[in-house]
Amino acid sequence: MAKSLKLDSDLWKRVEDYAAGAGYSSPQEFVEHLIERELSRLEQAEAAQEAERRLRGLGYLE
Repeated sequence: MAKSLKLDSDLWKRVEDYAAGAGYSSPQEFVEHLIERELSRLEQAEAAQEAERRLRGLGYLE
């Protein structure tokens, strides 16, 4: 299911410029890639925090 997102016109212009310069097929592809990359980074940080919490709970970390 496709959803839409409204962006400020100045921001959209920057997205278009960077997408074209980086070789993306469209600004949408560029934005999707950025969102996926950031979500992955956040998920990895959460996983690391969870692992640390578990190690602390087991007494391996102080």
